[in-house]
Amino acid sequence: MKLQGSKFLYHIQDLQIEAAQDLNLIKSKNIINVLFKIEKYILDRCDVISTISAGMVNKVRSKTKKDVVLFPNWTDTDSFHPIENKAELKKSYSYNPSDKIVLYSGAIGEKQGLEAILNIADQLRKETDLKFIICGSGPYKKELQNLADQLQLQNVNFMPLQDYSKFNDFLNLADIHLVIQKASASDLVMPSKLTTILAVGGLAIITANPGSGLHTLVQEHNIGVLAEAENTDDLKAAILKVIKEGSEHIRKNARKYAEHYLSIDKVLLSYEKNIQKAKSSYSMNVTAGSHRSISPNSVSKVSTWSSGTAGSKP
Repeated sequence: MKLQGSKFLYHIQDLQIEAAQDLNLIKSKNIINVLFKIEKYILDRCDVISTISAGMVNKVRSKTKKDVVLFPNWTDTDSFHPIENKAELKKSYSYNPSDKIVLYSGAIGEKQGLEAILNIADQLRKETDLKFIICGSGPYKKELQNLADQLQLQNVNFMPLQDYSKFNDFLNLADIHLVIQKASASDLVMPSKLTTILAVGGLAIITANPGSGLHTLVQEHNIGVLAEAENTDDLKAAILKVIKEGSEHIRKNARKYAEHYLSIDKVLLSYEKNIQKAKSSYSMNVTAGSHRSISPNSVSKVSTWSSGTAGSKP
């Protein structure tokens, strides 16, 4: 309930209702309809709405006649940065310096389509210096581990969430980062893990189809390698191409993009300019998508819910 004389700002991190519907995670149409009605109730009462990508801005804007502010996930470009000596890093994680590490780090759920990693690892098992790491937690992890056991994969390592203090080292361990989503989740959820990958100058292979906001962003700034969503052959080809070519220019573009567009100070400055349009001389209630309220002078606290550190723990 909004206090009289206050402003109501609402931030949307993911379009979870559409994602649950399109991925068939919620099969009941009645439940989906109730959730959309609740969402509409909230959106109708917002003074300012924000979300994290251009594609999601367009989708949210189609739900309401109100304008939608772009408030992207930020990253700490001081804490997350490139490390040159990857050979020593690999040894510290019990890998050989010559090993090529393909890393997926983040939530392990059905919407990611992570079984593709195991299928590719199975097909490339003869490439003895190619190693796959799946790091994180989630409801789908046990199923993936069972599948890896069935395939008798020796080139795949499952790892738990990493300590935040060591997460920069861990991300720099990888030669290739995988950002995988199913086609049906395109523009409904934005992979928050990508921000820290870009900050460390990581070379990301991203599954996104033409027309999606993520595909447009990556292509426009040349900050990753694109592969067709839910196309295992295309993803495998991209991995082999990157291993062969290296693509050092993409790593440099990734870091540059993070510094110019994703650093916490620049993201918050842009956001504060946008909310000034709705801000009056009186105090505001600021409510994010998680339904948590904060004080008017702590707008920076909203951003901490958006930092892209999937795969790490505090």
